[in-house]
Amino acid sequence: MKNTSRSRATIRYAFDEANRLMVREQDRASSQLRSIQIVDGTITIDSKNRLIYEAASPMSAGTDGPRSIKLDGAWSLTPNHELALTLHGSGRDERQTLFLKGSLIEAKASALVFALRREESGNLREADQVSLSGRWQADAQNRLSFLIERADGSEDRLTLQGGWELGAHHELLYRYQQKRGARRVAEAHTLAFDGAWDVTASDRLVYRLSGSDDSSFEFRAALQSPSLLARAGRLVYQIGIGVAGGRRRQRRVTLFGAWKLNRDLSVSFEVPYADGRIQAIRFEGEAQLTARDRIAVELSSHRREKIGLTVTFTKELAPDASLFLRLRKDAEETEALGGVRVRF
Repeated sequence: MKNTSRSRATIRYAFDEANRLMVREQDRASSQLRSIQIVDGTITIDSKNRLIYEAASPMSAGTDGPRSIKLDGAWSLTPNHELALTLHGSGRDERQTLFLKGSLIEAKASALVFALRREESGNLREADQVSLSGRWQADAQNRLSFLIERADGSEDRLTLQGGWELGAHHELLYRYQQKRGARRVAEAHTLAFDGAWDVTASDRLVYRLSGSDDSSFEFRAALQSPSLLARAGRLVYQIGIGVAGGRRRQRRVTLFGAWKLNRDLSVSFEVPYADGRIQAIRFEGEAQLTARDRIAVELSSHRREKIGLTVTFTKELAPDASLFLRLRKDAEETEALGGVRVRF
């Protein structure tokens, strides 16, 4: 009759402060824990976002046992911005959550990079890196979230609980503090997201990440003012962001750039980014000549949905004088038709 000790035992896993795997068996019948075995090895993440631990030696001394352990489960983010993996277990086993020690160091369009803490010459340092694959989006509270792709088609959500801000070149930045060591000293970290801004609706401000069609942050936002002078060279929104503790932080997002009126009466707002890159937010336009000989353009999205913003151009910012003559002629015809407004 087959009745080995291993069949009566549950294997418990954990990672120590240097991210070495600790293996411990627990007898199911007596709940007695056996001694901990610390296994040196390396951590990788496979294409299905499963954790693979490659042991430097066999798991059991004097045997040719397995050196590779595949750990699958649900990923999450701790309040200290470290990774947690809750393993998929059998119904009779207690659920296990493993914690990886390290820092979030890079946000790519389709990946989130984590630096693992390792022991080198007696000191703990961040050395090896692992990447989780997925996509970025904003949640209902305008927080930055990373959705991790699972093998079964489901997704795990890692939500960055702090507020975000704009950098000097209109890039989106996430800053966080991470407490380390016995004294819990706070270390500052910054994630930078490479992308460009867009406006898609009256209450939406979008940040599209470079290098991916799936990753973008669509924020619920409100225009600070319904009318702007083009020469002011800015576009301002108010955004509320949910942060840890159930609080809400108000963020003013100001984009600086150049308003351009095109000959077809569409409008472009050219925003400068890092390395001299300039990218335009494009709008459809409905224009009329004002009493002060200026052109007021009511903006719409590329789907021709009005966004609640009118930009006024003076003569020096218009493409040429013929545009004013054209609008003046249309205004006279409109007046003759009894005040019917003309759309361009």
